[in-house]
Amino acid sequence: LNPKPELASDPAGAALTGNTVTLTCHMNLSTGWDFYWYKHTPNSETKKTETNSYRVKIDSVSDGGQYWCRAGRGKPVYYTQYSDALPKAVVMVQPDERVFRGETVTLRCDIKWGEDTEWTYRWEIEGTNYQYKNSVSQISTQEWNISSVDHVHSGKYSCTGQMGTQSSQHSDAVTLTLS
Repeated sequence: LNPKPELASDPAGAALTGNTVTLTCHMNLSTGWDFYWYKHTPNSETKKTETNSYRVKIDSVSDGGQYWCRAGRGKPVYYTQYSDALPKAVVMVQPDERVFRGETVTLRCDIKWGEDTEWTYRWEIEGTNYQYKNSVSQISTQEWNISSVDHVHSGKYSCTGQMGTQSSQHSDAVTLTLS
């Protein structure tokens, strides 16, 4: 059997520009393996490490994205399977990102990662109202219904998901605008 590693990140989820993320390629392997790191597509430029961890300094938005890993050893190199990529969350808005006062808006955090997965969700808000500025919502459900939208709800909404030790990448922010 060709083993398949599991990829995890610390800190979990997304990192802000200027921060460092440590990726770990978890496998039950004997010693002597090298680890190979891929960004965006499995066929992209490869980084090789002798340990199962890889530090990524997020200097710009282009350093973000999806990462994969796999292990290899021997000559010619015998490789494991690629890990799954760290999943990325996506925020969906119904009916629209531009809303009128009094309307009901539903925000949904979607994470494509296998089937029948049980995620715990975390929402973040960067709002125009001082009490919402950079706050982390206590909402932990996949869907968030805001009834009777008002100016305090204007702002940027994003989410992440956690399932056991696996975390999603942070979603891109969606801007809710009150008309």
